[in-house]
Amino acid sequence: MGPIVLSTCLSRVSESAARTAKELSATTGAPLHVVYAIEPSTGLTGDAAMVARESARARQESELRGALEAFCIRCGIEVDLTTRRILSGSIAEEVAAYAADVAASLVVVGTSASTGVTAALLGSVADEIMRRCPAPVLIVRQDLLRGCAARPAG
Repeated sequence: MGPIVLSTCLSRVSESAARTAKELSATTGAPLHVVYAIEPSTGLTGDAAMVARESARARQESELRGALEAFCIRCGIEVDLTTRRILSGSIAEEVAAYAADVAASLVVVGTSASTGVTAALLGSVADEIMRRCPAPVLIVRQDLLRGCAARPAG
């Protein structure tokens, strides 16, 4: 069985997905990979701008690695059992490419389940990942998990 890939935005929405991915990993024995993809900023041009972007990207990547590690700790994901990656580019494309590269058996993403005009105009990163990904995608809605967590097991 290939790894389970958790795509996170490091938010509370992603914490719900992280709990689900962690449980699936423990149940199936599949390794858990945690990825955070960031879209590079655009708009700057010229050599000086390229140097500035590279410097900013190096600082940002270092900060993001720390934030990703903190996210894993906050979610109870064992750092030594997890592969963590910072990806740069279109979020959906990068997550799909990573899933293909590691032959993922499942990709887990969180969503706040936006509806209405916001969802229609902006779309959903989770939906885009689902359309592009070569592996099955489990989309975890934050609001549903909150309700389930309050119910006693049994």
